[in-house]
Amino acid sequence: MSSIFPRRAVYRVMLVQLALTAAAALIAWLHSDVAAGSALLGGLTCAVPNAYFLWRAFRYSGARSADKVVQSIYQGEAWKFLLTALCFAVIFVRVEPLNVPALFIAFMTVQLGHLASARIANL
Repeated sequence: MSSIFPRRAVYRVMLVQLALTAAAALIAWLHSDVAAGSALLGGLTCAVPNAYFLWRAFRYSGARSADKVVQSIYQGEAWKFLLTALCFAVIFVRVEPLNVPALFIAFMTVQLGHLASARIANL
């Protein structure tokens, strides 16, 4: 049962996102500890729901599992959206102090990192 995208490439995408999260936190650390923590949370808010989506979407493969593949992708994307919203809600309610620009810059960096990670993973 092989799929169009090798599973190793998918895991490399996750690793690139985690590396971008760490890099954003380290760069934000030059500003302050609060900015570093906020950047770490922002990166993880993108990377963790995406890791769940990738796990969910690539559980099945093959033509015989086509219905399961499509269903898994839709369910994974819905849960990814809900997890992202939940992460932001928890961060805004529970984290004090918070550097909001660092949070969103790191989130967007990891989100836009999909472009680079797909290229690196040879997809």
